[in-house]
Amino acid sequence: MKGMFTTGCDFCCELSGEKGSAFSRIYGGDPENRVLLRSEQFVVMPSLGQIVEGYLLLLPSRHFKALGDLPTSSVNELSRISRQTGEILAEEYGPYVLFEHGTRSESAGGCGIYHAHLHAAPLGTISDPVRALKATFPYEEFAELREIKDRTTGLSSYLFYRDLDGGLYIFDTGPLPSQYIRKLLADAIGEQVWDWRAAGREERLLATIHRLLGHFDRAKKVVEPRQSIDARQ
Repeated sequence: MKGMFTTGCDFCCELSGEKGSAFSRIYGGDPENRVLLRSEQFVVMPSLGQIVEGYLLLLPSRHFKALGDLPTSSVNELSRISRQTGEILAEEYGPYVLFEHGTRSESAGGCGIYHAHLHAAPLGTISDPVRALKATFPYEEFAELREIKDRTTGLSSYLFYRDLDGGLYIFDTGPLPSQYIRKLLADAIGEQVWDWRAAGREERLLATIHRLLGHFDRAKKVVEPRQSIDARQ
C-alpha cells in the first residue's frame, strides 16, 4: 500500500479507511462507506453535493492528479468501468454526461482535491452545456477514452467531456473557476447549492446508494473475470 495514498488528499484519506475525510465527518459511519464498486484500480461512488440523484465519481485507487496521467493499462480499465457505469445510469436515470477538470498544478484551479476523478452525471431534462463549451474554449473531438493521455500531453489544465450523444472532447480551458461544470449544471436546473463543500447529509446520496448498489454488485462479477483475462495476456 506504500505510495498508493497521498497525505492530505481527502479521497486518499477516505479510500484508505482513515477517519477525517469529508464523507466520514458528514455521515459519521452511517453508512460506513459510499463505495458502489471497487475494482483492481478504481472506485465508483456517489458524489458529495449530488445536484441530481445518481451523480457519481469514478476515481483511481492510487493517487494521480489527472486522468491524463494514468498509465495505459489503467485507462483501459477506466474505459470499461465508465461504460458499465454509463449503462447503469442510463437504465436507472436516463441520459448522462462524463467530465473531468484535469489539473496538474494547483494554480490551474479545480475543486480543491487534486486526485483524479471522473464525474458521471445523469442530466434528465437538463440541457447539455456542450454547445456553450464549444463556443467558449478551443477543443478537439476524439473517438476513445483511452486516447486521453495523448490528447492532454502538455496541458496543465483541461476539460474532458462526454456529451449526451457519446461524443468525446478535450477542451483547452486554461485555469477554470472551482467546480465550473457543476455550477453550469446546477444553474440549468435552478439548484442553489453547487459547491460540494457545502453539502451536508443528503437523502439523494443515500437514495443513489440504495438504487444503484445492486446494479454494481452485478457489474462487479463482469469486471473481475475481465481483469483475470487481461492479467493472463
